[in-house]
Amino acid sequence: MMQQQSARLETRAGEALTLQGVRFTGTLRGTLFEAELEQRFANPFERHVELVYSFPLPWAAVLLGVEVRIGERCLSGAVIEKKQAEQGYEDALAEGNTAILLEQNFDGSYTLNLGNLARGETCVLRLRYAQVLQFEQHGLRLVVPTVIAPRYGDSVADAGLKPHQVVEHDLMAVHPLELTLRIEGELARARIGSPSHPLSMRLEGEGETAAMLVSLGRGGALDRDFILVLDEVAQDSLAVCAQDTLDEGAVNVLASFCPRVPAAAHPLAVKILVDCSGSMQGDSIAAARRALQAIIAGLREGERFSLSRFGSTVEHRSRALWRTSAATRQAGQRWAMQLQADLGGTEMENALASTLALAGDAEPSPGTEEGAAAVDLLLITDGQIHAIDRTVKRARALGNRIFVVGIGSAPAEGVLRRLADETGGACDFVAPGEAVEPAVLRMFARLRSQRMDALQLVWPTGAEPVWMSPLPGSVFDGDAVTVWARFAQVPHGWVPDQPVRLVGRMAQGDAPVALGEASLSAVEPHAVLGRMAVAAQVEQLLAGEGAQSLRAPEALALAVAYQLVSPLTHFLLVEARAEADKPEDMPDLVKVPAMLPAGFGGLGSVDLLYIEPNMAPLTVNDTPTAYGAPAAAGFGSFDMNALDAPAVMRSGARVLRSERRTQASTYDIPAFLRRGADRAADEPPRDDPRYWSAEPHYSGLTPLGLTHWLRSHTQAEWPRTYAALHRIGVGTAVLDWLEFVLADGEDEAQVVACFVEAMAQRELHDALRSTNGMLGRLKALTQRVRPAAAPEARQVEVASESLAARLQVFVSTLQAETWPDCVFALRDAASALERSGVGVE
Repeated sequence: MMQQQSARLETRAGEALTLQGVRFTGTLRGTLFEAELEQRFANPFERHVELVYSFPLPWAAVLLGVEVRIGERCLSGAVIEKKQAEQGYEDALAEGNTAILLEQNFDGSYTLNLGNLARGETCVLRLRYAQVLQFEQHGLRLVVPTVIAPRYGDSVADAGLKPHQVVEHDLMAVHPLELTLRIEGELARARIGSPSHPLSMRLEGEGETAAMLVSLGRGGALDRDFILVLDEVAQDSLAVCAQDTLDEGAVNVLASFCPRVPAAAHPLAVKILVDCSGSMQGDSIAAARRALQAIIAGLREGERFSLSRFGSTVEHRSRALWRTSAATRQAGQRWAMQLQADLGGTEMENALASTLALAGDAEPSPGTEEGAAAVDLLLITDGQIHAIDRTVKRARALGNRIFVVGIGSAPAEGVLRRLADETGGACDFVAPGEAVEPAVLRMFARLRSQRMDALQLVWPTGAEPVWMSPLPGSVFDGDAVTVWARFAQVPHGWVPDQPVRLVGRMAQGDAPVALGEASLSAVEPHAVLGRMAVAAQVEQLLAGEGAQSLRAPEALALAVAYQLVSPLTHFLLVEARAEADKPEDMPDLVKVPAMLPAGFGGLGSVDLLYIEPNMAPLTVNDTPTAYGAPAAAGFGSFDMNALDAPAVMRSGARVLRSERRTQASTYDIPAFLRRGADRAADEPPRDDPRYWSAEPHYSGLTPLGLTHWLRSHTQAEWPRTYAALHRIGVGTAVLDWLEFVLADGEDEAQVVACFVEAMAQRELHDALRSTNGMLGRLKALTQRVRPAAAPEARQVEVASESLAARLQVFVSTLQAETWPDCVFALRDAASALERSGVGVE
């Protein structure tokens, strides 16, 4: 019987260094969360080592203190300027002393450097931090990140990390986690649950002293974020005033508002972009399918949307925005159901630009006198990229708001929130196994909110802050707006309960609108809030330019004075060793490998492990099945068969699950491999754009390619179903148009037969091949598509007059290399011609 080994690290020589585990404790009072993270290490080697461990802290968390115990010795250090700290650390190692360096990395993560840990020594590191949670649509979401997932790109060139700060992952690593939380006050009575872990909860005390004690229901590990969701929470604005701990007389203010923003007058217009890179395999792509299906189901008639997916390349389902209708909704649901994480890397920057470049519908929205609503972008991704600075800069330049739904067991929250915040959008998250409806409803509420600008705070008369954190670019109904401010002294006449008001102006209005109001509290000592306010000020001073900012010296002085680890400062501790205890050589470097996030890249599944009863996955009714797929196939399952074929055979055109086992010919084999077979079978050549299209919005046979295939095969080989059309190479856009627009209640076999016969006409094939007089020949050809002209030997039912008439119009609009616009807009050909001003004879 195999024995389970404890989690351990190994040097390149194969020797073990044990990471004994992590213990997390925290207390939530109102929206202020204070936590302690304890990391325990040991050195079982026969020599001294230098341990390097990179780890995350929550978005917007402020590191307040570091305590160290080596053996039985309790030690303390200080926060100093980073270059001075780095030099002091290296000098200590060279002198044989023990040193600890804690640095904040360029991407917001932290790296612990534990140098000269002696043979058999243990080290316990306790980090204290605090953060202010944000109300979002009448709920709170507490996230404790435990692992940094692998990210796409160059960690050094793109993310600015130093080589020792780069996380290394080990599939066999297991790092245990213990967690205990205390939720006090009114929040103890909220509905509490976790989509990430099973919980054990116990209510302690009564009345105002009541507290909910929360712990893990079973052993945890550093392989997924811990998520705690508190629903049905009373949401109020507040303004807390705290005395400064260093500057006598100064006052720091935390003002949090719960704005009320009216709905926009225009229907929603949104471009949806889904991450289908390799990191999204498994649980993440399953959650993305659920989220996208819920989004499409939530669109209202007349609202406009487009669908795109990206990885190393970008694919668009349409060439422009669709108007929501039965046809576009069904086509969108099918597209979502078929999503696979098969597009390679995560080239997010190019994908954003390509998606936002799609044509928008510039017509006025029905029922409004003004032009169409501005188009937003909704991104569904795990955010695992290194090039966030370049991506955010490009996104800001594009000028559109970006809303993000973060997916996965360990999404890059900092990356995604920064992308949303700096473009005026918002961010929400869906964990594996978590119900998607709440996140989707919250996101729709934001997207449909009236756009507000010119936000400002109105302080009581005579109160003027010497510094205030910038107001957000956008404000949404039900999402808290948090502002930090600093006053040199208590303003004259300042009394508790005076109001602070958040006002703004509608995007197309002149008069200011009151959005929220908070009452000032009495000024009281509160060291934590005071240091958090200074941390926000340091962040603002460094915004955009970092250490190159002209105000960097001011930021450095504040960070050192208030002992804050920042981009300009590190924590340093040095313990002098006795001469007999000093090593003769420099310590060996050992990097702690991180666990892979649960479900990452299709490895395992969190869905199978933790699903709370009140966090059940979404069920979408009346979802169209994939072409040729069984009707009962679930869109939440992960198809491991997608990995069976080499990448070169999985890229490009994708094969349906039910066909993949038997239809080897449908793989997108490169042209140099299939050239001989194609010519032997007289198949349309896929390397010729006249016969095969490989555009971002369509991949498959062109009109000429389809006529060529039909003319070179016998009638017995002609496709009789949508799935059969798909197998010969007809793209999804054409199939959706046939089923959702042309069919109009007609039987599938009848629709396919009539379409195939129309496309198989010799005159059509000749007209598409000809470059002279094609339009006239096509118009003449339309009269031959009528059912009355069909041979008596037909083996299928004659199409209705309506179907035949619409096919006549469709054929008259064909071009050799491209399908008509009506196919991609999912509109009837006749109505599409009328909208373009072209008459239909």
